[in-house]
Amino acid sequence: MGRELKRVPIDFNWSIGKIWYGYLANYCHDNSCEDCRHFGEIKGLPLTSYNCPDFEQLNGPPKGEGYQLWETTSEGSPTSPVFATLDELCEWCEDNATTSGSFKASKEQWKSMLEAEFVYHKQGNFIFL
Repeated sequence: MGRELKRVPIDFNWSIGKIWYGYLANYCHDNSCEDCRHFGEIKGLPLTSYNCPDFEQLNGPPKGEGYQLWETTSEGSPTSPVFATLDELCEWCEDNATTSGSFKASKEQWKSMLEAEFVYHKQGNFIFL
């Protein structure tokens, strides 16, 4: 599972593990989709004539001062709470997140990887993304 650091608002209100519509998608497929409307409300997107958020204005999750770990293997979703500092996120990741499969990393390793924007697990000569 790919992981990456996102800078989001400290009060970002999206469920951990729930796909963030618009991370990779361009539009909503179901005009009764509550998740799409919730997403649009958080992003401040107006509704279209068919009652879905106007995804034309979309460019990933809202930007902010907080630090959050995201998975990038699916359509993209947060995998951690939002933290005020990168150090706090890395401390949380040490016990609660994996780099690949079930592999863990120290908070120092997490910080190094997230600062380099490249999360991986190395075992011998092999690197797992």
